[in-house]
Amino acid sequence: MSKFDNIMIVTDLDGTFFNSNRQLVQKNLDAVAYFKENGGLFAIASGREPVTLGIIAPIAPTLLNTPCPLANGAFLYDFSTCERLDPVELDYDKTTQLLAEVRDKFPTTSIRISTPQGYHIPYEGEYIKKILAPFRENLLVQNAYHVSTLEEIPHCGWFRVSFDGSPEELAGIAALIEPKYGDYFAFNLAEAEIYEFQAPTATKGQAVDRLRRRLIENGQADESLRVYAVGDYGNDLDLLRHADVACCPANAIDEVKDIASVHLCDCDDGCTADLISRIERGEA
Repeated sequence: MSKFDNIMIVTDLDGTFFNSNRQLVQKNLDAVAYFKENGGLFAIASGREPVTLGIIAPIAPTLLNTPCPLANGAFLYDFSTCERLDPVELDYDKTTQLLAEVRDKFPTTSIRISTPQGYHIPYEGEYIKKILAPFRENLLVQNAYHVSTLEEIPHCGWFRVSFDGSPEELAGIAALIEPKYGDYFAFNLAEAEIYEFQAPTATKGQAVDRLRRRLIENGQADESLRVYAVGDYGNDLDLLRHADVACCPANAIDEVKDIASVHLCDCDDGCTADLISRIERGEA
């Protein structure tokens, strides 16, 4: 039996596996290779889509040895087959009703809809151009950036809706829609300028539950599988709550630190490597 058998690490990317400049940390890459060589399962759980993974995309098929929750848990993504597994879609009628209300009150806020075809963008404001600038070239090359009206977008396969705007605009949108639509959607502030919603069961944590069942069913793990989750921001809270062991880097927000039982080093210093070292020493 290998030392990391039946152990899975699921980590967020930005501010966690990546450093504060959104760069890979060699110490983490070396530690993950060692972890997998000794039986460990390694996955990312990200709000990103397959087409916006950036620098991790070329190495994902070899770095990750299990399907991964992407789009904040709207689906699991198998990098070995490029398949979306267990997708959870938004209710089309409720979503379009909500969007009409937001457009009426906040007409300049950017809106993007995540689908199997990439991003459909019924309103392309300045914030979306700024936020997607690092990925725009790749999105265009893969035909995954579509500026189109709501009526032109296919009426199924909507995984997530993101509003890109100022913190003040997004706070106003949240105040408008959460009281009315809280039973239909899961809302979260992904970043200061990104507010989004998905189906209630499309969360990072529930995606990890689905992944756990999938791994046990296909024989990659058994019922004793121990899941360590690492996150730093508000959209990681659900992920941490569904893990067996909740972990956070030193740069995490206070709300995350409050629920994490394992506090790691700063993301700039390789917090994934820190976690693997602690697991090996029996300290996590």
